[in-house]
Amino acid sequence: MKNRILLVWSAAVLIAAPAMAQTPVPKAESKPIPRTADGKPDFTGFFNIQYTPNMAMGKEDSVPYTPAGQAAYANHDSKDDPTANCWLPGVPRIMQSPYPSQFVQTPSHLVILFEYMHTFRSIPLNGRPHPPNMEPAFMGDSTGHWEGDTIVVDTVGLKGPPWTWLDTAGHQHSDHLHVTERLRRTPDNIEYEYTLDDPDMYAKPWTLKRVYTPLKLDPVLPELIEYSCSENNRDVQHLVPTKPALPKN
Repeated sequence: MKNRILLVWSAAVLIAAPAMAQTPVPKAESKPIPRTADGKPDFTGFFNIQYTPNMAMGKEDSVPYTPAGQAAYANHDSKDDPTANCWLPGVPRIMQSPYPSQFVQTPSHLVILFEYMHTFRSIPLNGRPHPPNMEPAFMGDSTGHWEGDTIVVDTVGLKGPPWTWLDTAGHQHSDHLHVTERLRRTPDNIEYEYTLDDPDMYAKPWTLKRVYTPLKLDPVLPELIEYSCSENNRDVQHLVPTKPALPKN
């Protein structure tokens, strides 16, 4: 009798085992992105900007130069970097600088406060038109709007060389540069994509992507540290010429 009971119990376990193995495991819920009270993605916070001194990132052959654009890069001299004069870096260079930033979001504006150069961008989110006949400026004029959960920023009116460069490596642009930026909030980061449209320097739009990560705050330091570029600036007189970035044709 004991053997019969043991056999019946063993059979029940064997029959139940496949059923148990086929039971689907519930998926863990994905982490939601932070949102504001009105349901928009919330970009508010302190973030590390992904420093990019060379936008080509080792792929110089992939840069879609025009002949004028390639010549401008080949002939640039690093000692002429405009930021050595404490001039504002322009867009998109400010968005790939080596210092953190603070994003402040309201229903009407996205404001980005930069530790670098202690400057800011105040971007209206109503898609207002650019001012007509605007005098070119270091940071140009930016206007933004929502496309679903993405903030799209349109920037024109930027000063060209010698006032601003695209990056530390010396990629150049003209005052016809048109920059389109797309910022998308993820649960942990900000995905940043920007497209440069400058037919004087580049034969087709040049698109690049970066990721901004949350800044790990230090309890003994301010969130953003004061940056005074012009204080005791003695570098300019010591800058020396460098070799051209590319062989001259």
